Parts: sequence; structure tokens; C-alpha cells
Amino acid sequence: MNQTAAPSSRKATAKAPKAPSGKQRILDAAESLFARHGFPEVSAAEIAKQAGVAHGLLFHHFGSMDELYAEVSRTAAQSMDAAQLHAFRGKTARLQIASFLRAHMRAIKQREGDALFRSRSLNTSVSGTITQIWEASRQRAIDKLFEVLGIASPTEKMRVCLRAWIAFHDQLVAGWLTEKTLTQAEVLDWTLRQLDQLAQNILGADLDKAIPQERGR
Repeated sequence: MNQTAAPSSRKATAKAPKAPSGKQRILDAAESLFARHGFPEVSAAEIAKQAGVAHGLLFHHFGSMDELYAEVSRTAAQSMDAAQLHAFRGKTARLQIASFLRAHMRAIKQREGDALFRSRSLNTSVSGTITQIWEASRQRAIDKLFEVLGIASPTEKMRVCLRAWIAFHDQLVAGWLTEKTLTQAEVLDWTLRQLDQLAQNILGADLDKAIPQERGR
């Protein structure tokens, strides 16, 4: 009597995606709430509720709201850096920097509540740590800007002036978000006009000169 042989191998059972840990759910919820509303407007209870965890678990993992905000800010700064630095594309410095500025404005718009809180905050218990996180991000952008401009050894004067230029842009962006009287195109145009003056009088750079291939990628 013949019997059909059973398959000797079994299909591998696909593993279900691993559910995020309670700590990660807290980070995700905090990121969403801080980005929309700004740090002072968000309570631990709101974060715990959105994360679906017990209120005490937030303090177990992070110790305080300040430490949680710092952790969220580090991750946000890293994500923003990646998006902005990848945006430097174009055949000239002007085109690359304009692309960077647009990416910066998109990133700020996505975190509008947090960006406005930081632009208005002068003295809070977390201002020192948060300032350091975002200042490091700003310095990475400045280094990339000098690379795109073809300035290998910028002077301290150049660094101070380029940092002031970025601060000018950030103030325009804050006005664009709050006053609603500035358009994105106006912010971009005025920022680039200021850069023209800076490039001519301080940096000695030609914004419209073609960038060598290795710097244009």
C-alpha cells in the first residue's frame, strides 16, 4: 500500500514584528507632543497616556521631564542634521545652500512648537543642555557651508559672521511661523540676499561659481 511521503521540510514561520518597548513608546509620544506644543505645554501624564504606559514608567526610564526632553532633542537634532546635510545639492554654492535652507524650513515646520519654544526661551532649567545640543547641530551646518563655499580654513571672523547669518535666517523663520506675514519665498530670498553681501565683503566667495564634482555630490 503506497502512502504519499510527508514533506521533509517545513516552511519557516515568519516572526511577528517586535513591539516597541515601553521606553521607546515614551520617546515616540514625547517627540510627537514636544514637536507640536513645545516642552512647557506638555505634561508627563499626557506623554504616559499617549504612550499607553504607567505614569511612573516615564520617571523610571528618564528620571525627570528635563532629561526626557534632552533625550528627545538629541534624536531630533540628529534627524534634522541628516535631512539638512543630505539636501546640499546643485551645481553652484547658491543652489546647494538654497536647497539646504528649504530643507531647514521644512524640518522646523515639522517641529514648530518646539522650535518656537527654543527661540523664545531665555532661562529655563534645561536651556543649557538644550542649547548645547542645538548649537552642536548649528556648528555642523556651518562646517558644511564652509565646505560648499570652498573655504578650507575659515577665520574666526568668518565663523562669527556665518553664524550670525544663520541666526538672521532663524529669526525670519520664526516670523514666518508666528506672524504669517512672511512667505517661505520671502524668507529664502532675504536670507540669500544677506549671504550675497557676506560672501562679497567677508568670505570672498563666489556663490555662482560651479562646484567641483567631489563637492557637488
